[in-house]
Amino acid sequence: SFQALTAEAYEEIRAKLERSFEERERFIGEIRKLVVAELESVEIPGRVEGRPKHIYSIFRKIKRQDIEFHQVYDLTALRVITDTVRNCYAVLGIIHSLWQPIPGRFKDFIALPKPNMYRSLHTTVIGPKGERVEFQLRTEEMHRIAEEGIAAHWRYKAGLSKEEKYEVGLLWLRRLLDWQQEMKDPKEFMDALRIDLFPDEVYVFTPKGEVKNLPRGSTPVDFAYSVHTEIGDQCVGARVNSRMVSLDYQIKSGDIVEILTSSSHTPSRDWLKFVQTSKAKARIRNWIKLEQKERSRELGQEILGKQFRKYGLDPEGALKGKERDLGEVARRLGFTSWEELLAGVGFGKVSAVQVINKLFPDEDLEKREKRKKEKLTLKTLMEKVITRKSPHDGIRVRGIEDILVRFARCCSPVPGDEIIGYITRGRGISVHTVDCPSMAGLTNDSERKIEIEWEGDAGHSFPVRIRVETMDRPGILSKVSSAIATWDVNISWANVETSQDRRALLHFILEIKSLEQLNKVLHSIREVKGVLTVARVRDLSSMPDEEDSSS
Repeated sequence: SFQALTAEAYEEIRAKLERSFEERERFIGEIRKLVVAELESVEIPGRVEGRPKHIYSIFRKIKRQDIEFHQVYDLTALRVITDTVRNCYAVLGIIHSLWQPIPGRFKDFIALPKPNMYRSLHTTVIGPKGERVEFQLRTEEMHRIAEEGIAAHWRYKAGLSKEEKYEVGLLWLRRLLDWQQEMKDPKEFMDALRIDLFPDEVYVFTPKGEVKNLPRGSTPVDFAYSVHTEIGDQCVGARVNSRMVSLDYQIKSGDIVEILTSSSHTPSRDWLKFVQTSKAKARIRNWIKLEQKERSRELGQEILGKQFRKYGLDPEGALKGKERDLGEVARRLGFTSWEELLAGVGFGKVSAVQVINKLFPDEDLEKREKRKKEKLTLKTLMEKVITRKSPHDGIRVRGIEDILVRFARCCSPVPGDEIIGYITRGRGISVHTVDCPSMAGLTNDSERKIEIEWEGDAGHSFPVRIRVETMDRPGILSKVSSAIATWDVNISWANVETSQDRRALLHFILEIKSLEQLNKVLHSIREVKGVLTVARVRDLSSMPDEEDSSS
């Protein structure tokens, strides 16, 4: 078509090539001898062929670079065809050791094939006499596809006779001609050609340029698993050619696929609806199976624990010391291990009662359950201490009426403090502050703790002990007492101690109605000249003439 459309340019270039033909042939022969000798010296099999530059490619270079014919330096081209990809790169090293390569003129179409799957190494060097020489390095298979193109697709189909191969090829060529008539868009035609040339697979790239061969219809999830199983498991999204796509997007030859991952993500059952590769399908199915098994194991452990507690047994305590028996019990019930047995309980293949009966064959579990039901519940325990309480205590026990309430002296709570109740034996509920040190030591007796809250105005005062450190000066006790009286607070007990360094310690027990009133009193005392520190002392148990009412 180039000869027909631009006959004048074609003839001009052809004539100039003919005039320099003999000289170019001698030059190519010299280079060929050098390369062959080097290949033989390192025992690399292969053949070296002179490759004439196509007239059209010379014409394109002249037009593209806006130069004259005599300025086209790389008219000389050779092709080295060897047996393996590894030897292609070895030959490249030999050529670069013989002549200086031209920067920017090396192309690796083996690592990054063209969309039509053309594969070869290209390099241009400064050869003898300073002339540029182009080399193409490839294997026999690469050469067949490069030279014969679509014909190589059907000529070498395995299992077909010569006649069948011929018919297949003619049928394909007829269809190709039909496409060319129907498709006006050249890009559309090339896409259809590529699909038919490699109908069952796509060639896509990682962001680093690595080629991945996948079945047609593959998705980003298939691609992720082809890179690494962990990347597939953690796949949360994908970019194809720098554009976000859905995970069921069908990737095409030439696409550059980037997988987005999250370490907390796991495979989805929905992926099985669109993945194509057997590796992806097998991994997803295996993950689902393991996940179901783990969930069933956890459920089985929960069911077994409930049954243990129903019999009045602590699950961990009951199994302590029976580690050797667990595997035997599992085998008796038809499972390979205790973990498998727990999963079986979760799946409903075996009941928790069966398992516990095997673990405790000599235990009358029904009697244990009956005894547990007869034990006093929290409600009955509280009922044993119920007494008609005073309506002025200002404490409400949630859900229970008329119960005796006592205020603990170890923390001396007042209205406004955060409080919690503790059920005592025969003495009602003892009220403590939530940060009371006594309650912190009762972690193993948590069933006797109960939620309570202040309710309305208690109508009476509560004893609160405070400690005041002052300078030892005349009238200091009177001034502190006056500050307390300012808020209409009675002092029920006081004590004064002095030290040799002219310091005084004043101890008071005040009758306080609320935390707000107490804070006002403490603030007023701090304002007295000569006062160094003021603090609330929680513990009243050591004070004289006071009855212990703690738990």
